[in-house]
Formats: sequence, C-alpha cells, structure tokens
Amino acid sequence: MRGTALNFEPQAQAEQDTGLTDDQWMTAQEPAFAAFFASGRYQTLSTLTRQPNVELDLDSLFEFGLQRLLDGFGALIADT
Repeated sequence: MRGTALNFEPQAQAEQDTGLTDDQWMTAQEPAFAAFFASGRYQTLSTLTRQPNVELDLDSLFEFGLQRLLDGFGALIADT
C-alpha cells in the first residue's frame, strides 16, 4: 500500500509534464505491453492482466494490494 501511495505524486507530475492522462499513456504503450506479454516470460502477470475488470491505475493497484493484505489477516485470524 505504501509503495502505491508513493506513486501518486510522481503520477501527477508526469501528467503535468507530458500532458497525458494515465489512460492516454496506457493507450500509447499498448504495443510495448503486447510485446512484453507475448514474450511468455511473465505468465502470472500476463494471466492477471487478462482477468475481467483489471485496471492498472494506482487506485486499482492500491485496492488489489489492500485486499490481498486483508485476505492474509483473515487467514491468520481464522487459524487462531
């Protein structure tokens, strides 16, 4: 969560510097992402990004990380 939160300021700075929103930047990077995933080197990440409703914006990444953390706490509590 902390790592994701640390990216909010650079994200805002990048948008100010480039004039591109996150969505516009992601659209421009689609060919590079397609080549990256087509390499077959990152199967788990590739599988995760193909799931429905997966967004790679900071809010979604934060929510995903927080949910995994809470899942872990839930499992820990259930074991006690």
